[in-house]
Formats: sequence, structure tokens, C-alpha cells
Amino acid sequence: MFALLSCSVTAVYPQFPETDGWESVLETLLSDEELTADALEELSDMYSSLHENPLNINTATRDELSMLPFLTDAQIEDIHAYIYMHGPMLTLGELQLTGSLDYDTRRLLRQFVYPGPLEPRKDSIRLSDVIINGRSELVTRLDIPLYRREGFRYHSPRELERYPNRAYLGGRLSNNLRYAFNWHNRIRFGITADKDAGEKGYDFFSPYLFLKDMGVVRELAVGNFKVQTGCGLLLGSGFSVGKNMALSTVSGQTQGLKPHSSTQEYGYLCGAGTTIGKGHTKYTLLAAWTPLDATVKGDTVIGSFKQDGFHRTGLELSKRHNVRLGTMAANVRYSYRGFRIGTTFLAERLSLPYKSHDRFTGISADFGLNRARYSALAEISVLNGEPAVVASQTLRLPDGWSMNTVFRYYSPRYMAFHSNAIAESSVQNEMGLLAGLARKTRKLKINGYADLFIHPEPRYGASERSNGTDLRMEADWRVGRRDELFATARFKSKQKDCRYTGRLEYCITGRCRLRWTHQTLSGAELKTQIFYSRYDFIAEPISNGLAVTQSYSRCLLNGRLDLNLTASVFSTDSYDSSISAYESGLRYSFNFITLYGKGARAALTVRYRIGKNLQLNLNAGGTYYSDRDEIGSAQQRIDSCHKEDISVQFIAKF
Repeated sequence: MFALLSCSVTAVYPQFPETDGWESVLETLLSDEELTADALEELSDMYSSLHENPLNINTATRDELSMLPFLTDAQIEDIHAYIYMHGPMLTLGELQLTGSLDYDTRRLLRQFVYPGPLEPRKDSIRLSDVIINGRSELVTRLDIPLYRREGFRYHSPRELERYPNRAYLGGRLSNNLRYAFNWHNRIRFGITADKDAGEKGYDFFSPYLFLKDMGVVRELAVGNFKVQTGCGLLLGSGFSVGKNMALSTVSGQTQGLKPHSSTQEYGYLCGAGTTIGKGHTKYTLLAAWTPLDATVKGDTVIGSFKQDGFHRTGLELSKRHNVRLGTMAANVRYSYRGFRIGTTFLAERLSLPYKSHDRFTGISADFGLNRARYSALAEISVLNGEPAVVASQTLRLPDGWSMNTVFRYYSPRYMAFHSNAIAESSVQNEMGLLAGLARKTRKLKINGYADLFIHPEPRYGASERSNGTDLRMEADWRVGRRDELFATARFKSKQKDCRYTGRLEYCITGRCRLRWTHQTLSGAELKTQIFYSRYDFIAEPISNGLAVTQSYSRCLLNGRLDLNLTASVFSTDSYDSSISAYESGLRYSFNFITLYGKGARAALTVRYRIGKNLQLNLNAGGTYYSDRDEIGSAQQRIDSCHKEDISVQFIAKF
């Protein structure tokens, strides 16, 4: 028997690299195209921080685990139930015994938790322990374009005298610098500085100090921070989630405060806030005086708010921090054994009036309920007399089935500066019902939703009451141990103005994607994707888009070197049928590039670990267009049919 076993051959498949395995899984979880670049950056910032400072799975609270949006209420409950019944986990392999955690969720969760000792937390802090065991990280990034945009070319003094905003004030390079200190996620402080291409020096700084679990003080945030209460109708300055992700996270985002450490230049508060309380009741108080960018009419009235963060020309620079928003808020919430109820009070004042208002006062009430087979969450808010309501529920059925519904109503004149809830466009002038159905088995995951929405009053692009439908279907099939198939299709029909018929007509868009992932015996990963998009509106020609991408990733030199190579070929009839595709990038960034027109693109990402605490990352990419002689317009125009970029990032830990 020993001789037979010695002669037998067993195929052993390598694990995914621990350094960036979570990024490839998040690509699937965050494939919802509604996420903005700023939301993706904030998600990357949050996940990177948790990856560097993982949670002890045996002592992590519900609030700490709910910081991971890919975990549902049922999965968090199953983790706690398993630890309660069987004692602390000795290895993360025990995650598969919890019942509701599928393969991808377990693989992703491994990146953010570890099986530590089951010891009670100590409120006391020793300065020597903070100095010795605290972790510092310094990250700097430099983006180098190998082309020249119109705003950077030489402009004569006569031309600038007549058109002063044709030239950018700064150079072509963009750079950001981050310093962060973290001690067991209880003491965090740092600063982020950012300079965009065309800006003259660093124009955005984000300092922060965040303390957690300091006796009766559960949280303390000073500097730039964000806050989440309820479902986000009144205070929800965290990252925005798409419809597909909202269905799986019916419990909502983590309640309370968190520091703002990303380069996002809007959507945060500048001031101080604290959460105090013992036991089941917590109180949050905050005060802020936040600078905003705005277009001011006659120096007396705000015409619109500017949220892109660019200050490259004299005109853009004149809008920088020319308005202030004062905020005072209080929240009280009670939670006990899966039940939660809370109330939020808000008072805000703008330094200049906007739409005849400079004062905004509101109140909201929210509740949540989580049981083994049922979860519910709801919030009702009234701001300056205008109501907003969102209510969601999840029903978990046998054999891995689950059903979700989300109802929302936002008054046409409801306007909260920090609202962040599920919506087709914005938390204003909308009513809708979203219903989803999902099933998870050991090898197959399928889910889909149908969203019916109405805009009661005119909006941008629709001069009267309009409606629409949004349908999405997704399937993920694990074929064996080394292959995986993923497919998604989305159909949206939405009314907008038609100049030919003189009335509203339905604009129909469809997008689908097929992805095959193969893990080789040598540890390399091959990923092939096919994209198709279609845009159909009665007043315009039908526009189709097709793209094929192939990526290759490999971990070499005993995990010190990571390589990722991506090549794409695309052909779209117009920008309306453009295709969004994920591309591996640097730390703190999820690169969803937009492909439109006809051409090809190639990109290479290299990550090299110089010892234990130093890392050098490089990303180089180029795009060639065969259907044009120039790229972009106005100051962003490139007088060429191709463009290339290089990004260099250096990370030091000490």
C-alpha cells in the first residue's frame, strides 16, 4: 500500500497570491457600472487599510465585520454563531463550516481577518505599546503622461490676454502623497496631499485623527471625516453602492464615524465628531465647517456646485473653496440582538444661498431587524419639510435562495448634501421598487434584479414626468478547481426628450459580459473577457460596441514580484455604446477604463517587494485609435491618435 501511494500522482493547485487576490475577487463584486471613480478609490482605500490591519475573526464585532460590504447579515450572524458554539477558530479553514460563506466570499474574507486569541479587549492604552506596535505607511504616486494636451502647449501672451483659461497653470505631472499611522485600528492619524495634472502645486490636503474604543468614547474623529447614520438619507457620506451591491448589503453600511484618507475632494466633513456610549445605546455628535467649490452668480447666490476637484485654470481656481457649509448633527441609536433603532437631527447653513435656501434642518428615524431567515431596514427623513423614504427587506429561503426588495421615495425638492442611498440618478425626484432574487450553491451563483422607477417631475434630459426599467442578470459558475465562468447582462429602458417627435421616448441600452478565468498549474491566471453593448434611441442611429480583453497575471520570485499584462481590442459606433472594463492598477485604485471608438489598448502592472517593508509599483499603458487623428477636445485635446501613460508608486512601511 505504501508503494502504491508513493507512485500515485496528485495534482496540487496553487493558491491565489495573497497580496492582490482580493482585488481580482472585488472586480466581480464591484462590476456594477454605476460606481464612480471616486467611489472606487474610496473602496480601494478602505480595503487596502483593512488588508494591512486585519481583524481578529474571533473578537470582531458586528460593526467591524459590517465594514466589509461583501458580507451579508446572515453571514455575519453565522460567523458569530459558529464561534459561540464551537469556540474560537484556530485556522481560517473553519470558515467553510459556517454554512453560508461561499468559496469567493471565504477567499476574499481571508485577506482581512486572522484567527487570533479570544481575549477581552482592554480600554487602557500604553504609550510604549502604541509606539512599538503602531504601523506607519508612506505612499507616493507619480503619473507621467507621454503626450501633451492642448492646455499644456505654448500660448502666446496675446492669446492668453484674450482667452486666459486656455492654458493650464501647472505642469503635466500629477502626484499624491499619503502618510498613515495605525495601531490596531484604534488609533489612526495621517495626512493626504494631492496634485492633479495642470494644477499649480498641491491644492488638496486631508489631515485626520481617529480614535476608537477609548472607554466610554467609542469613536472620535478630528479633521476630515465621514459619517453614516441609518440608510444614508440624511447623513450618508460614505461610498455609494450600486443596485446589485445594495441588494446583498441590506443591512447598510457601518454606522458612525470614519476618517477620510482618500484623495476625493468632496463628500467629506471638516471638523470634529464623537460617538459615546456603553452597552446597547450610542450617541454621536458632530460639528463641521466644510469648504466647497461652487459657481457663484454675482457674488451673492450659488448657481451650482463643482465636484470634480480640478483647479487647473484661473476660472477653475476662482471656484476653489469659495463657499462654506456649516454642519451640526446628533444621532442616537439603540441596538440589541439583531434589532436597531435610531434618530438623527441635522442643522446646516451655507455661507451663500442656493436655490433661495441657505439653511437646512432635518430629522430622520431608522430601524433594522435581523433574524435567521428575515432582515429588514428602513429610514424616513424630512428635510426642510420635504420627505424621503427607503425600506428594504431580505427573505432567506431554503436551498440557498434569497429574495430582496427595496422601495424608495425621494421628494422632488428633497436636497441633503450628505445623502447617499440607492437611486437611479440621485436622492431626489424619484420613486422606485427594486426586487432581486439570488441563489448560491457550492459551484453556482446566480442573481438578478428588476427595478421600476419614476421621476415625478422634470429632470435633466426629460422635460416632464418620466419613468424607466432596469433589469440585470448575473451568473458565476466554478467549473472544476481551476476554471470559472462569469456572465452578466443588463437591460435599461429610460424615457428622455426626443427632438423629432416632440415628446418623451424610451432610450434603450443593453450591456453583457462573458468572462473565463483559468488558473494554471504553475500559478499563473489567464482571464478572457468579451463585452457587448447596444444603444437604441428613436432619434439617433443604433450604436453597437464590442470588445475583447485578455489578461495574464503571475507571481514570481517567491511572491516578491507580481506581473499583470492586459491587452484589449475594441470597436464601438459611438460613446453611447462605450464599454467599461477593469484593468489592474496601483495601490488605492480600481481602474475601470472606458473604451470607445475603434482601436486597441495594452497595459502592464509590475509590483516588486524590496524586502519586507518596501514596495515599488509600476503601471504603463497605451491606447491606439484607428478612427481618429486627435483625442479629446478643448484643453484636454491630444493632437495624436494614440496616448501612453506611466505611473510609479512607492510604498514604505515602518
